Amino acid sequence: MPGRVVPSLISCLLALTVVSAARAEMMQFTPDRDNTLYEHPEFDLSNGMGDYIFMGRTGPMADSVMRRALVRFEVSDIPADAVIDSVEVHFNINQAPFKDAMGGLATLHRVLADWGEGDSDAPGVEGQGTDAQPMDATWYYRFFNTELWDVPGGHFLAEVSASAGYGTVPESLLFTSTPGLVRDVQKWVRNADENFGWILFGNEDADHTARKIDSKDGGGSLPLLTVEYHIQGPTDNLELELLTSGLANPVGITNAGDGSNRLFIVEQEGVIRIYDLETDTLLATPFLDISALVDNQGNEQGLLGLAFHPNYESNRQFYVNYTYDPSGSNDDRTRVAMYQASVGNPNIADTTESAILEFAQNASNHNGGDMHFDPDGYLVIASGDGGGSPGSRPQDPDLLVGKMLRIDVDVARAADGSSELCGLVQNYAIPPGNAFPGSSDGCDEILHIGLRNPWRFSFDARTGEMFIGDVGQNNWEEVDFAAPGDAGLNFGWPDCEGAHEYPPNGELCEEPGLTNPIIEYSSASGGNQSIAGGYVYRGGISSLQGRYVYADSYSARIWIATREGDNWVSEEWMESPSLNFIPTFGQDEQCELYVADFVGGNIYRFSSSEFLDSSGFEELRCQ
Repeated sequence: MPGRVVPSLISCLLALTVVSAARAEMMQFTPDRDNTLYEHPEFDLSNGMGDYIFMGRTGPMADSVMRRALVRFEVSDIPADAVIDSVEVHFNINQAPFKDAMGGLATLHRVLADWGEGDSDAPGVEGQGTDAQPMDATWYYRFFNTELWDVPGGHFLAEVSASAGYGTVPESLLFTSTPGLVRDVQKWVRNADENFGWILFGNEDADHTARKIDSKDGGGSLPLLTVEYHIQGPTDNLELELLTSGLANPVGITNAGDGSNRLFIVEQEGVIRIYDLETDTLLATPFLDISALVDNQGNEQGLLGLAFHPNYESNRQFYVNYTYDPSGSNDDRTRVAMYQASVGNPNIADTTESAILEFAQNASNHNGGDMHFDPDGYLVIASGDGGGSPGSRPQDPDLLVGKMLRIDVDVARAADGSSELCGLVQNYAIPPGNAFPGSSDGCDEILHIGLRNPWRFSFDARTGEMFIGDVGQNNWEEVDFAAPGDAGLNFGWPDCEGAHEYPPNGELCEEPGLTNPIIEYSSASGGNQSIAGGYVYRGGISSLQGRYVYADSYSARIWIATREGDNWVSEEWMESPSLNFIPTFGQDEQCELYVADFVGGNIYRFSSSEFLDSSGFEELRCQ
């Protein structure tokens, strides 16, 4: 049921002494569903017991009926960026056993599977029911095949969220705040789709432990969830902590998604280093060194991108994006190539290269270079307009520059020639959903067009939305947006710079068929010059949840953008330390956020005193 806000003077005073910008509140909730699991082949609930839920055993253990209560509270009224401070859960024990009453210990465990409430007999034999299904926990019939409800780690966590003792008479059963309860509610606030409530166990190792508890449908004291929380601004208590130093021009930070808890740091000259988060160690031996292959003469050239295959844990494949000069020429090319980690040492890559895609560059700048696998498992590649005078290249559908590209690296090119491929090397196929698939309208590799230099882009690990930081010419830096399934968007360059006509004439860019940015800022003053696209944060800092973090490389300013309806509103992080040059952000496997200092060779981690370990909150692929 919807929660209600309750003033809490004590919690306000406590919060204000710790977090000056916080707003402390308390909300209380009654269940939106509750139920009981009965595990006995003969038990008949057709007499109706909807006024109560039960826990524990009836009678001697040899032939007792096992009872476990299920309860769920709808907590979506709590703001998604709330920091949960304390949680209490109260039940009213309406009736103790008729004989041999004894005290016990009740435990709450977070449920992992959905279940229903129901109010009718099952088909077939009245009161007995059928095989258990996820939505089949009902008042009037019990479960057969309840193994996953019986065993911790099946439909509920083995870890106890909270415990409380009870005695031999009707009484209140109060679960006071524990880290487990706080963590459960914090998880549900962040991701309502995973709120399946708690399962309530009584002391099941003794006779006559069953307790009758007032349910949401009864006339007694309803189960009650009390949550205290506070809201803080996105930059309150936010800081950068130095993770490691001594790197040579870092331009990329990512992870392998293999559970190893390692960061892979790209150095522009052609080296990939590993930082082991388990041991807090920057490994001395590079993961890969291809500096001999890389053309790093221009300040925007080099090893520019790194992406790990979604199945890296089993196939050991990863992909790099770098500029090079073909043998015997000074012509600039972009190459996307595949390597594999060695079988014997996961911290060392084999040096055998398989070229996947190549295309020509017109100059040494505007190479893009970032790469990520999209939620469908296809490799998306950011390509700059080739530098120099771009002319119509970003708008030309027969060129790969000035575009977002999307390819299938798991399948070779279609043998029937049905694809219109434009790569100079073509060891890939075209996935469904690109802008010009199977037609003569343009290169089949193209996903979106009209970009100048999309230096850094990312996918929201939860929603799959794409955020593209596109470096402007002289006046406007921009963040472009594409929803999952979008294809063929035209972001306007060189007809538009940001949301403004180009060359500048004081007019907004309102040409039909163009997609304006969701965020822009001026690069004409304040030292701003080049955007470094960032990430929508999905880690353990509640105040940053769902906010997009980005920066300007030259001014080293960091902004935090909040979605407000269809708009994004940016706030500059004034307390950010003075960095020399920000080339990139990155994420670890828990979606925690990092930022690199190009000149200083340092990597910093975003942290906060409000940090809550987010591991296990959601199954997100953070890259």
